[in-house]
Amino acid sequence: MATSGNKWGIVMSRGAGFSDQVVELDFLYPSEGVHRRWDVGYRITAAAATWDQTALVLSIPRRKPGDETQETLRTSAFPSTHVKDKWAKNLYIASVCYGRTVS
Repeated sequence: MATSGNKWGIVMSRGAGFSDQVVELDFLYPSEGVHRRWDVGYRITAAAATWDQTALVLSIPRRKPGDETQETLRTSAFPSTHVKDKWAKNLYIASVCYGRTVS
């Protein structure tokens, strides 16, 4: 999923390894929706934003992973130090997008 200006681009695939999928679309970061979905097994698998909307795709994997840890971070500058700290804890970047960061 990607954006350019006010246009959205979506790629959909059969056999992508998910058993269910939802989209959280909001004018701000959809924190409540994300936490509600995390609680029932969804994980963020794509993120994109325009100047006024944020979209997160959350999916349930067909095979349950051993460690389901997932974190999000919103910031106005690229978080190089934060990313390096998380790498040291075996958390890796799964998606990056640029857009509104207010909540």
